[in-house]
Amino acid sequence: MIEIYKVIPVLKNIPLDIECIYAYESCTTVYLVIGTKQGHLLMYKVVPKTGNDFKFDVHLLKSNKSFSKKPIVQIEAVPEFRILISLSDGVVSVHGLDKMENPLINCLHKTKGATLFAVNVRKIKTLTGEQCTLRLCVVVKRKLMLFYWKNNEFLELSPDLNVPDIPKVIAWCSESLCVGFRSEYSLINCMSGESKELFPVNTGETNVVPLEGGRLALGRDENTYIFDHEGSPILKYPISWSDHPVSIVDDPPYLLAMMPSSQIEVRAIEPRLLLQKITDLTSSSSKTKQLVKCVSKKGHLFVSSPKDVFCIVALPFQQQIPQLLRESQFELALQLADICEDRDGDSCDSLNEKEKTKKQIENLQAFDNFCKKEFETAMKLFLKLQTDPSHVIGLFPDLLPDDYRNKIEYPYKPPELKGLDLENGIFALIDYLIEIRRKLNSNSDNVVAADERTSKNISKSRAQLRQIVDTTLLKCYLQTNDALVSPLLRLPGNHCHLEETERALKRYSKHNELIILYQSKGLHRKALETLQNQCKKPNFGHERIVQYLQHLGKDNLDLIFEYATWLLKEHPEDGLKIFTEDNSETEQLPRERVLEYIQKVNPDLIIPYLEHVIWNWKDNTLLFHNTLANKYREKVRYLLEEYRVSLPESDSTSTGEEPAELKLMRKKLIHFLETSDYYSTETLSFFLLNDGLWEERAVVMGKIGNHEEALTIYIRALDDTKKAEEYCNRMYSKSQPGNRDVFLTLLKLYVSSPALPSLPPDDSAAQAKGVKQHLDAAIELLRKHATKIDPLRALLLLPRKTPISSIRTFLETVTMHTVKERHEGQIFRNLLLAQHLLVQNQRIKLHQENKVVVDEDDFCSFCLRKIGRSAFLRYPNKNLIHYSCKDKYNRAQLYSP
Repeated sequence: MIEIYKVIPVLKNIPLDIECIYAYESCTTVYLVIGTKQGHLLMYKVVPKTGNDFKFDVHLLKSNKSFSKKPIVQIEAVPEFRILISLSDGVVSVHGLDKMENPLINCLHKTKGATLFAVNVRKIKTLTGEQCTLRLCVVVKRKLMLFYWKNNEFLELSPDLNVPDIPKVIAWCSESLCVGFRSEYSLINCMSGESKELFPVNTGETNVVPLEGGRLALGRDENTYIFDHEGSPILKYPISWSDHPVSIVDDPPYLLAMMPSSQIEVRAIEPRLLLQKITDLTSSSSKTKQLVKCVSKKGHLFVSSPKDVFCIVALPFQQQIPQLLRESQFELALQLADICEDRDGDSCDSLNEKEKTKKQIENLQAFDNFCKKEFETAMKLFLKLQTDPSHVIGLFPDLLPDDYRNKIEYPYKPPELKGLDLENGIFALIDYLIEIRRKLNSNSDNVVAADERTSKNISKSRAQLRQIVDTTLLKCYLQTNDALVSPLLRLPGNHCHLEETERALKRYSKHNELIILYQSKGLHRKALETLQNQCKKPNFGHERIVQYLQHLGKDNLDLIFEYATWLLKEHPEDGLKIFTEDNSETEQLPRERVLEYIQKVNPDLIIPYLEHVIWNWKDNTLLFHNTLANKYREKVRYLLEEYRVSLPESDSTSTGEEPAELKLMRKKLIHFLETSDYYSTETLSFFLLNDGLWEERAVVMGKIGNHEEALTIYIRALDDTKKAEEYCNRMYSKSQPGNRDVFLTLLKLYVSSPALPSLPPDDSAAQAKGVKQHLDAAIELLRKHATKIDPLRALLLLPRKTPISSIRTFLETVTMHTVKERHEGQIFRNLLLAQHLLVQNQRIKLHQENKVVVDEDDFCSFCLRKIGRSAFLRYPNKNLIHYSCKDKYNRAQLYSP
């Protein structure tokens, strides 16, 4: 049990029989009014002794022996109006409160036969200040008589209300009256008389207690139910007592009930708790008769027996709260802290002090929830209280370093969690840490606040806090769901502590996650060392280290070179992907340094590297194009030499089918020479000539515009008229003077058949045969490309003995083409002329439609004078205005409605 109240004797062995008592506070003084069975009225002043709240000095202020001839059944003081209302001999009377003899002010004779009354004092705020109103309800048999106080007397408030039975208890509730009959409770509206039945009563014992906030406590048997002012139940459960209460009073947040055995039980409403049983109330064998509270003085109640009066005084809240906390009654302790106010000189110093107390209680409650393994509830409360996350994490084993965890103090030793309890706790902690992390990343200023009562105040920066939260979250994932470790480490805002995380990952053999950790912290060398060690293990490929190097970027170029060397040597194809992957980091690497590095490590990879740089990344750097061209040339020369060596000595000059690799490489070289415009043609053409690569040299000659030499190579060196013709088709352009006569150049070579200095001279028979073949090729060229060759210059090139019939097709085609071009030119000229005439016609028409003729009768629309020979303007509205009047006219138009 908890000691909430102390019992203090006030009056003992009074010579009169106490019938009723009433207590109130006025001007910080407690007054006790006693009505006796002999009709005497006694009034005492109860004053605490100096320095002791639990001993009183009691002074008799009044003793009115002639107050009534009959027992005083009920009495209430109304200090706001300085009156005393009493019920004696079945009549309600009003007496003065100040004078010794308590003069009678008013006797309500209409209330003859009254059995009880209820008083209601309301304080109403008005424009002139705070005003009090007083209402009275008197029970006379089966009637409720309503009065209000005005001009020193009670006046009728409304007609009497008839009720079905004689009320046993009654209490005001806002604008209604709660009445307890022998068999039921009802809520009756004072003005309309409408009645609402609440619930039946079994034994006929009823209790109605008005509570703060317009609530009502209604008793039935051993239970008390809480209702609002509209008669709706507030709680789903009743307050249960050990017996039928004789009387009930409230002293927030408690309810006190006097039992038939003279024992008083103290219970809380929410939560339902029996807190104390008060038994030492009488000094004799007589039972207690009445329990009342001191109006306007919280924490003070009075109990009377026929001869004695006791005061029940509540301990200060600051003394009650520690008791409640020892019993783990945190909810009730919070209620006390929330309503902490002046009570017998005991008060909270400030709002901050109250909030501090509440926070301490809630922290203890959260800790208690954790100890009871109510993890989700505890974590939600820790979040609400902004508890230092390190103190929450410290409740779990192996999540904080031992030296750090030992600095944190708790109310008592936390439980050692194991098995399923530990797993459930960690799941709740994960949700808590995720929410803390979200708040930290949202830059909230008040994320955490350490609880000074339950732990040391270990100050830390926001960065340290992020580190603790992220590191703990990772450890939790390792114990519950290790698939979430990698996503956490990859987060841009990851603040995991390096050494702690490293130890945890190694403990669980999480090598991949360890690499991600190093990468996120910029420790690329450690990550690469780990990857290299992993590559040495069986069934572990090298692809991961390739991917890692691909994303390091130009700032780590030396590190890339260091760890890529063995890959370029052992796995050249995959190693090259480090420098050719299509991502932003790889594409931004300095390519000249990469080229130099590849040249040193594995020169065979230069060609595929440069092919990627030029064709995929569209790099037009001269160095790269020249290097690739020369590498192609060197490769072709090497393969060609191998091919020639492989031939029999008798067939060393064979021009048969080349090997596939050589053919592919020559095809690449020719394609590159044809499509690239960024290599040096001057030096390359010389090298190609020395290498005997005639077709390649022809392509280069075409690049520099030397069509005659290029075509000579095709005809004399390669003896390939088809490729010569394809060359002309590729190079021909009518709009470019250098390429306009390329077909004419080929015709000239067919007819003249010049010899190259490097070619050996032919014998006469072969030469004659060749001349005829070239002449046939020339005539075929004229036939197929007649429109691309200047006819006059072509005819001058042909031998004089050339038959006209052989070039008939050429002449017809040229003639028709010339006529067609001339005809099209005439048509185009005529169309231009027609368009010109149309435009001129439209111009003349517009001039005629918009001409202005001014004669002697025309006048200025502004000054109304004749235009005459003066300069004038014509506006779109056809108004004629003198040029000198235009500014005035414009202003007038601007301000006109």
